[in-house]
Amino acid sequence: MPAEDGCHVLHVEVDAPAAQVALMRRPELAGLPVLVDDGGRVRDASAPARAFGVRAGDDLAAALARCPHAVVVAADPAAEDAVRAGLLAVLEDVTALVEPVGDAGAYVDVGGARRRLGPPTAIAWGVRERLREQHGVTCSVGIGATKVVARLAGRAAGPDGVLLVPHAATARFLGDQPVAALAEVDGPLEAALAAAGIRRLGELADASAVLLRGLDRPATVHWLRDLARGRDARPVVPRPRSAADPVVRVDVPCAAARGQRDVLDELLREAAHACGRALGVRRQAGRTVALTVRTADGAEHTRSRALTTPSDRGRELHLVARDLLAGLTWVAVPESLTVAVGRLQDVPAGVRGPVAGERTDAVPPLAGPVAVPAGTVAGTDGLPWRVSPGTVARVAQRSTSTIVTADIS
Repeated sequence: MPAEDGCHVLHVEVDAPAAQVALMRRPELAGLPVLVDDGGRVRDASAPARAFGVRAGDDLAAALARCPHAVVVAADPAAEDAVRAGLLAVLEDVTALVEPVGDAGAYVDVGGARRRLGPPTAIAWGVRERLREQHGVTCSVGIGATKVVARLAGRAAGPDGVLLVPHAATARFLGDQPVAALAEVDGPLEAALAAAGIRRLGELADASAVLLRGLDRPATVHWLRDLARGRDARPVVPRPRSAADPVVRVDVPCAAARGQRDVLDELLREAAHACGRALGVRRQAGRTVALTVRTADGAEHTRSRALTTPSDRGRELHLVARDLLAGLTWVAVPESLTVAVGRLQDVPAGVRGPVAGERTDAVPPLAGPVAVPAGTVAGTDGLPWRVSPGTVARVAQRSTSTIVTADIS
């Protein structure tokens, strides 16, 4: 749809997560004002309680004074963590470009997922439905051309709502918002702007450079003026991988290829098959494939894709990595390639390793100088895992024809 063109950033936030978790445990409280107690302070409040002016972080006694008929329940941090993890899992099935933010929210860049999943509004509705079905919670989704627009659209959407701000309507949407709607505006800065006659984002967007230079923290105010105009160059930054979220990675020196694409593709094939063997040893498959090319001028070029089905097959990983390589351009000669497979999960029980003397469809052994970083399983025994004949009927067989990838670079 033309109205959605350029609007590739989603801000997804679970509405009052602690209160929703409490209502899942005690559904008989639905529709009542509920306060979630966190050591004498309000951890969260249901919508009926918020109607009395109660907010997260309030003193519990003061909140009960404003809403005396509220029901107080204990917090359940473990259940809240499960909801947050569920939110990220749902979003990372859409794309790998997911940036967690706040208590239970995230930015999502769906620019590369549109061909596979449709326009951003369709993706937003799909995310809402999956969260409701799988985790029993609702969320608000804002859609815009930049992070700041998406965040404010999500807040304007209200609980369980979806709001798209077309690129052409950005100025009109932001203009009437108070300057405090920007999380980057603190109390002293809001007071300074108000003293200068600036109370709305539209007024900040139209403010002259001379006026802004006269304010405290002029560099910050100039940046806020860009945000008020909907200009936000900050990209969606995926969460860093931790030790609990391992990645199988293979580095291949490639300076001798001197940038020749056919030679690089052959090295890429070897690295992808090495990743497949390493995954086989671990009895795991991955949901994301990333390719990094480091060039002689010190630059790093990275692209990645999310797979709709996990894979541990070297051929399938190579096809994805080859397509990523085709989309990269560089100035200096590439010196190394890195293929990384992430979001690992265990393979089905029907997958086993070959026994001694048994013929397999093993990939050719890795040739050439491939360096594997410390702590990375390289699959040095060269034995892949495969579906045994006796279990083929019970295990869904993977095929390259069923892999649909989304360019999330």
